[in-house]
Amino acid sequence: MKRRKPGKALEKIVRQVNDSAQFLEHIGNISNLYRREHALDATPRGSAARQSLKTFRKHAGALADWLKQAHKQNPSTPEHDALDKIGELLYGSAPQAHTSSKSVADWLSQADDTAGRCLDDVRMFPRKPQRNAPAVAGSALRATFEHHKLKLSTAKQGDAVRLLVAIAKDAGDAELSVLDARQALGKKRDAI
Repeated sequence: MKRRKPGKALEKIVRQVNDSAQFLEHIGNISNLYRREHALDATPRGSAARQSLKTFRKHAGALADWLKQAHKQNPSTPEHDALDKIGELLYGSAPQAHTSSKSVADWLSQADDTAGRCLDDVRMFPRKPQRNAPAVAGSALRATFEHHKLKLSTAKQGDAVRLLVAIAKDAGDAELSVLDARQALGKKRDAI
């Protein structure tokens, strides 16, 4: 992926805060990070996660059922024969596949049930779009200020606040207000 240089407006503010090439590069990286997070914020994460869980349930349930058929004592089922062939090639022993796959079948059944409970829990999928980009960029900006031994001020006209607003604009988010930037800089985020 080609790195995108910060826009002229952002570069001007960066140079006012710290006129170094390394600082400019770090802020450019934060701008790219903000851009990626902002794009994710704009997508419907909740509906994508719900769809992913539905797909998982479909396949996990089908595979768990297949394994249950393969584990039946009746060796005349095609599933039993197929699992024997897999075991011979994979382990050199057909019974080894049956032993190993029992725990997989149990896990798939539990995971299928859990995914169903997740789908039932509406709170897991917020309807309102999330705004992770300011918090992620604020955390990165705090670390950058610390690295360059700059004083981080969340005052209304502080350098960090002005930079975060400029980063947001450079990344295509013109909606980030000074108050939002101050809040994002004040929050401590756990390491991802």
